[in-house]
Order: sequence, then structure tokens, then C-alpha cells
Amino acid sequence: METNFNNQRVLITGANGFIGSHVVERLVKEKAEVSVIVRESSDLWRLDEFQKNIDIYKTDLRNLDLLSKTVMQIKPDYIFHCGAYGVDGRQKDFFEAAQANIFGTMNLIHSLKNIGCKKFINVGTCMEYGNKQKIIQEDALLEPDSIYGSTKASATIIAHQMAVNYDIDLVTLRPFGVFGEKEGSHKFFPYIILSMLEDKQVNLTPCEQYRDYCYIENVVDGFVLASQNNATKNGIYNIASGDIHKLKYFVDMINNEMPSSKLPNYGALPYRENEVWRQQPDISKIRNHIKWEPKISLQEGIAKTITWYKQNKHKFIGTTR
Repeated sequence: METNFNNQRVLITGANGFIGSHVVERLVKEKAEVSVIVRESSDLWRLDEFQKNIDIYKTDLRNLDLLSKTVMQIKPDYIFHCGAYGVDGRQKDFFEAAQANIFGTMNLIHSLKNIGCKKFINVGTCMEYGNKQKIIQEDALLEPDSIYGSTKASATIIAHQMAVNYDIDLVTLRPFGVFGEKEGSHKFFPYIILSMLEDKQVNLTPCEQYRDYCYIENVVDGFVLASQNNATKNGIYNIASGDIHKLKYFVDMINNEMPSSKLPNYGALPYRENEVWRQQPDISKIRNHIKWEPKISLQEGIAKTITWYKQNKHKFIGTTR
């Protein structure tokens, strides 16, 4: 399916984040008229090379009046709602999570009540499902075991109800593990890569957890395809590679790309209190409805990611990025 965003007005929330910044990059390349919503205090380093191509609005999703005025100004044809609190495991405030993820999403949809848009892409998360032993289909019982997962699950349920009431074409995509360029240094792939680049010891849990990791460009492909597919209205879709491996498997792949004299120190860190041991997604629905397939292999994605961090490691030194 060909996509066409030429001269279309696109609004992206969470644009300064890992996933949001890649959506910005793709839509700029697609020649869309891109507007982004970021908080006043946001660090915009991920958007440095695109700032001249986008309109930046310092607006808080939690402020309905200000948000509604901003949305009225933009009148977006498409919305990619990537903004969320709690993606970073260091963010643990229940009330902040509810305000940003639940009320922020409600405010954004409500701001469209009298404007409408062609498609609202709601970025969910695999954390809505919680720990599952069976292969996860989209209608699986939601059993989140984190603040992030529970507030995102609540937001998804409410978003779909509001979208039906307001006649807004909304679709939720639930990414599983996503990796790639510009991810925060505390995340699994960047932590390992940056540690190895600085010749530091890589301290890890025993890494027996199973994960599905998909390269960011594949995930953005899915967002873009879903946004211009009329068959997806009110749908929920898993987006992932469809293959799970123990975390050790991914560590070995990174090691093969950038051999180090220091072996990973497995078991140096304890597992998290509410560790998710296994999440294996069924991706047949997105394959069948949207004709999406991950185009870039795990190995190629890791190689691209490592190359980027080698060229940009200076952006992380001495920061909390």
C-alpha cells in the first residue's frame, strides 16, 4: 500500500521521545505539514535536524483549554499520539501517569470533537497485557502490572469509546519491544552499546526473560500504513517481529557486531519486582488487515543502531538522556 501525506496536516504528540521523533522524521520525509506538541520543559535534542521543517507548540496535554486552542489552530488531518508518562521505568508517580496517559488522551480526543480528523493513531503498549504464558492476541485479557501498563490500558479503553461517540476514526497499535537510534541511554540496547563503546562493564540481570524486539523503522512503517488504511477503524493491533528470544540472545547479537574484551556480567543485577517473563505477540491481525511486515531484519536493525550510537555517543556523555 502506497502512502501519501503530501501537504497533509499531521500532529504528533510526544515528538521529543524515542518513537515520536522517528514518526516526525518519517512524516517530514513524506512531505507532510508536521506540527508537534511538547511540554515547555522538554529536551528537543532528538528533533535538532528537523526543527526547521516542523511547527513546535509548547502545550501540555493535561491542559484542556490550551490544548483545544492549539488543536484548533492546527486542524490536523492525522494525529499520531505518542506522548506518554512511564515509558521510562524511573517514572513511578500514579497520579502523574493518570493525568498524562488517561486525561491527556481524553483531552486530545475531546479537542477534536468539533474538528474531526481523518485518522487518530493511538500508540498503546504491550505492557497493557502484562505477563502472559500464551501467545497474545489483541482480545487477550488486560492484566497490566505496572503504572505505565495500567494507565495506558485505561486510556486505550476510554479512547475507543470516545472515538465512537465522537465519530473519530481511531486505531490503537501496541508495540512490543522497540529499539533503534535515539533511544534513551537507560534502555536495554543503548545501555549495552554505550557501555561497550566506553569500555565499561555491562552489568545485567541473568537475562532469562523472553522478549520480542522490532527495529523502530519497521514499527513506524506500521503506524504510517495503519493511518491511511480505511479497514482499521476502531481496531487494535499488535505490532512486533512475531519472534521471541531470551534477552541473552540480543546481547550476543550486539557482541557479535562489536566484540568487547569485557564479557557481559550476567546476574550482577536483580530482576525487577514485577518482572514480565514472557510476552509473545500474535501479529497475524496487522499482517492480514494492513499488509504490514517488518522489512528490516533484527541483525540489520542492530547494525544500524550500533553505527548511530558510535557516531553520536557524545550526545549522551554527562547527560541523563
